[in-house]
Amino acid sequence: MSEHIVRAGDGDREKGADWLFKASAATTDGALDFMIGEVAYCTGPPLHVHDVQHDTFYVLDGVLTVQLGEEVHELRAGDFVTIPPGVPHTFDNLDPNGRVEAINVMTPGGLGFLFGELAEAATAQDPPAAAREAARRHGVTRVGPTLVERLGIG
Repeated sequence: MSEHIVRAGDGDREKGADWLFKASAATTDGALDFMIGEVAYCTGPPLHVHDVQHDTFYVLDGVLTVQLGEEVHELRAGDFVTIPPGVPHTFDNLDPNGRVEAINVMTPGGLGFLFGELAEAATAQDPPAAAREAARRHGVTRVGPTLVERLGIG
């Protein structure tokens, strides 16, 4: 892996992703994805597991609600969580008036590739099946509902 400098405000937006990639599997020889982004109200993913990736968050602003297994935690600015492969998890911004900004690091990298395939799956003949297959290829399995569904928000 070679040196990689990305200036403030710079980075790549992977197709289908709201996160700004400061580094990705493509720029780190697969070592990691380093993303920064805002989590919009009630937009979190379903409860899922990663086969091989560690999923790590550092909260910069706001309250990020994270589910780890059956437990739900509120992470505030300065809080950090790392989730090893195989642990069911999800996250969301559950404050309709709140702003959540976080750093997300995936090791090894590759999440950007999944985002691109999920965006393409939306136009497939059977979007849910195409999305499940894309996730499976990238070692991600849905194992439960979103936090919004679980908590009956909205």
